[in-house]
Amino acid sequence: MIRRIAVIQDGYVRDTQIFVADPDIIEEDPKWEDWFRDVKYPCLYVGIFEGETEDEILQKAADNEGVRPGIISLISFD
Repeated sequence: MIRRIAVIQDGYVRDTQIFVADPDIIEEDPKWEDWFRDVKYPCLYVGIFEGETEDEILQKAADNEGVRPGIISLISFD
């Protein structure tokens, strides 16, 4: 059995925003919405999976996330 870390490939992860200030600023600053910043995560961790082949591991990871195997990358580790 081989084990791999499964991640969603970068091109399939959505951009998102984070609030970069103390939430208390919302009451003080009328332009509090300007404190949101775009962040793009480099990958989305799916999990660690085992299998006889990498194709089997990809399918397990895809089934776990409800996505197609083509958007998942596997990373080796020791």
